[in-house]
Amino acid sequence: MSATGLESGSAPSRRWHDLDALRGFAMLLGIGLHAALAFIPSFWPVQDRTVSTDGWFDEFLAGVHAFRMPLFFLLSGFFTAMLWRRRGLAALVSHRARRVALPLLVGLVTIIPAMDWVSERAAERGIADYATAAAEKGDIWLPIWLGQHDAIAVSVANGADVDERSETRDTPLHLAAFLDQPEATKSLLDLGADYRLRNKDDADPLTVAIWIGSDSVADQLVAAGAVDRRDVGEQWSDLGWFGSGAEFRQMILEPTVEDDTGLESWIDQFHHLWFLWFLCWMVAGFVVVAPAVESLGQSITSVRVQRRLLWLAFPLTLLLQYRMEGVAGEPAFGPDTSTGLRPALHVILYYAVFFGYGAVLYGARTDDGEPLVDRLGRHWMLVLPATVLLVFPLALVTTNEWADRDAGVVLQAVFCWGMVFGLIGLFRRLLAKPRAWVRWLSDSSYWMYLAHLPLVILAQDLTRSWDLPATAKFLMVCWTVTAVLFVAYRWVVRPSPIGWMLNGRLPRKVPDPNAPTSAVAPAPTGG
Repeated sequence: MSATGLESGSAPSRRWHDLDALRGFAMLLGIGLHAALAFIPSFWPVQDRTVSTDGWFDEFLAGVHAFRMPLFFLLSGFFTAMLWRRRGLAALVSHRARRVALPLLVGLVTIIPAMDWVSERAAERGIADYATAAAEKGDIWLPIWLGQHDAIAVSVANGADVDERSETRDTPLHLAAFLDQPEATKSLLDLGADYRLRNKDDADPLTVAIWIGSDSVADQLVAAGAVDRRDVGEQWSDLGWFGSGAEFRQMILEPTVEDDTGLESWIDQFHHLWFLWFLCWMVAGFVVVAPAVESLGQSITSVRVQRRLLWLAFPLTLLLQYRMEGVAGEPAFGPDTSTGLRPALHVILYYAVFFGYGAVLYGARTDDGEPLVDRLGRHWMLVLPATVLLVFPLALVTTNEWADRDAGVVLQAVFCWGMVFGLIGLFRRLLAKPRAWVRWLSDSSYWMYLAHLPLVILAQDLTRSWDLPATAKFLMVCWTVTAVLFVAYRWVVRPSPIGWMLNGRLPRKVPDPNAPTSAVAPAPTGG
């Protein structure tokens, strides 16, 4: 073995059809994961009419989240090491720049803006629906808070008092003035709201409007009959106290959040493309570490040493799982999410453990010289059922009920590694031989995962109010989005420069996928 990492000899290069398919499966699971978010109460921009915690979606999300990306990074490390061994360091860097860094840059100016735009439109429609539902129950406050002035009349028609008082004696007009909502102010006045009523601080709505600096609301109130506080020829801004409460209003409505990256950048969030950013970091680390380790010689690269290094991954994942903090005080199940410019250290180190495991696994051999990866999941028929039916429920209950944090962390780690090894074994058993449709699906999964999120949110928004069971809508969203993206990939994307960027150029003559091959065709992201 040379210092460049290139494999010697003329033996045909093996293509790992099962691992290609498994990596594609991990990508496609992401479509299902994001499709399920609309059916549980969450941060997601679309909340389906059937949203509930009583279904199976929260368990599905927890389970998939706990193993999907660790599995993906393990396979990425495996294929990164394979590419280094077969083509050398320079080819590895060039390949990853074209297949990982470039798609990330393109995605930042295409997919991410599209997702933000779709999310904003969906959230706006969701807010309008939510406000209308509240108004139909006679709630006049929520439509104003949500900026849905059209729903105010619905509230009054359903029994709301247009001059209802809060605990601080504020009226809906006070709230509209504080929120700087001239449309809501006009709607309330048209419905007979009394602009003369004062709150516990003896302030009428006009006083509030002037204090927070809303000249448009002040104009509405004066036009309705409120006494103008200005002298002849004065503007609202000429009043010495005009806008003196603007800073307080800003603090209440939009608290200042400290930038946790410490870097000024136009990059706000990588969203679901964060895994490409993590891969850039990991490949950079691999480029530094792998040749250095190789230079140490047989003492560190021997079969036994490699297997011992693999064992280190298990305690490391336990230690890093202890650092996972969850969201809003909820216990963490699986890894935390880090989608910003500067990755959270404990999160990227967690995934780096799996990446490193995969990189070492590529060269690891059994005592009789067989690739260790071929033996890794040999007991999958026992491991998978035990992991899904026994370990997962115990891990979920132990974690969610804070029953025993130590036990919860251990069980989560066992679940994650059990799923990784079990799936490797399952795919080795079923898909070790090439199949044309599997190959197309595997190769297209990279494109489908990159592009799926705007379509998923659109489909969720379209179906959110349909009178169908949640499971039916979930399957409809998954199948429709997957089918559209696959057809687009097969007939539009694959022959285009986008397809070349993601998976390399198509060969001039497509070989029979069922025939033996000695060529290692490029695979999405991994190698």
